[in-house]
Amino acid sequence: MIVRDEATLLPRCLESLDGLYDQLCVIDTGSVDGTVEYLRGRGADVRVDTGCNGENGTIEDFAAARNAALAMARCEWVFQIDADEVLEAGADTIRERIAAARGCIGVTLRSEGSEWVSGRLFRRLDARGYRSPIHEYLHHDGEFVIVRDIVVVNLPDKRGKESADERNTRILLAELERDPANGRLWHFLGNEHRRASRDEEASGCYRRALELGNFRVGLYHSAYYLGCCRLICGDLDGAMDAARKAIAIDPRYAEAHCLLADACHLAGDLRSALLAYQAAVVCAAPPEDAVMAVQAWVYGEYPRRQIATIERCLERPDT
Repeated sequence: MIVRDEATLLPRCLESLDGLYDQLCVIDTGSVDGTVEYLRGRGADVRVDTGCNGENGTIEDFAAARNAALAMARCEWVFQIDADEVLEAGADTIRERIAAARGCIGVTLRSEGSEWVSGRLFRRLDARGYRSPIHEYLHHDGEFVIVRDIVVVNLPDKRGKESADERNTRILLAELERDPANGRLWHFLGNEHRRASRDEEASGCYRRALELGNFRVGLYHSAYYLGCCRLICGDLDGAMDAARKAIAIDPRYAEAHCLLADACHLAGDLRSALLAYQAAVVCAAPPEDAVMAVQAWVYGEYPRRQIATIERCLERPDT
């Protein structure tokens, strides 16, 4: 774990991990609220390390902090979790899952309606360290296996702290000055702008990520989120173009089919909208190998309701 001023959230997190770990390795980046004392009272190995912070004391490099915590670990397997997260499911299967595995296990992450996969459980000897100062990821040897029944839920509480949007945007902009051709950074900066309703700025970031094309695992989502932003901005043609690009990249996701259908519906092209909603229904579930965030609601009743509405309109064109 890496922490800072998390004394109020840590009990909830650690309760969800009760009995699962042999060693708790923590890097504290400058807490003043009793976090260090609480963790040491729970038997944690805690080291205060502010080397990942900038001159103003705010964090600048999450990968550096993660690597410092990883260097403390002595056990065969490592599980990474944040103080504002809880292990919701899979506690009873973790030891079983790692018995014959090596490399890295991707577990399910959920937060505010989104779901994705993150490599949080890995064999220590296969770890080659974390990369990227923000939205850091583990570089590792061995295979990457997705185990969806291990579920970590993010329950953020930023009261009295720098908001995640401010922090992430600050670090992403600084890193893009050093590495402007990194499509991964542009994609995640687009995500920050989109979540803050800065849709024009987000559109520019997603376009840049698509132009660079070097964040391959995120290309579909860059196109899809670009289309979402264009739809919000009232640019129906732009939304349709981006949705079609996303579908061409990977037609197995329902999200872009629904986006295309929504844009066609708003443009009054009911027959094209109907076909796109029907294509969404065919995508009964997200792809098994999906690692980026998926929107569960598009795999439910939404496209079916839209199909029923359009079919009634086509049967009674005067209404």
